[in-house]
Amino acid sequence: MKKLMFVTLGVAALAIGSTPIVAQAQVADAIQAVNDAIVELTDAPGRGLRTTVDLTKRWGSDVTVIDSATAKLQDGLSKAQSGGVGADGMRQLRLAVDYGKARMHKEARLSAQGALRHLCVANQDQGPGCDKAPKYGSYTAP
Repeated sequence: MKKLMFVTLGVAALAIGSTPIVAQAQVADAIQAVNDAIVELTDAPGRGLRTTVDLTKRWGSDVTVIDSATAKLQDGLSKAQSGGVGADGMRQLRLAVDYGKARMHKEARLSAQGALRHLCVANQDQGPGCDKAPKYGSYTAP
């Protein structure tokens, strides 16, 4: 009987101890998806020359790029919901997805940047893009 109790308690402690690890893995996956969407939604860089962009590459305002980034934001939203992210981060992610569906790429990028900051705080500033996340407030111009 004692062995059964110890085994049961050990399994319960292991299950409780592994839950934050799984949640952190979900948040890390959400950070990756949101960071990839931000990179896609970013406009072409201006270099001050007559031709400023590579004409063969699609940038943030292209409809197919917006749709691809919106799919990544939705993926990040589903992963963040199971990862225990705060209400502010979830609200920013939902806004980013809604803006992406409306094909408003700049607003989607700005909301995704705000959501990235909340995700990074939930994951102790570890993950791709956390060094570029805005430090103050939800919206930051690039």
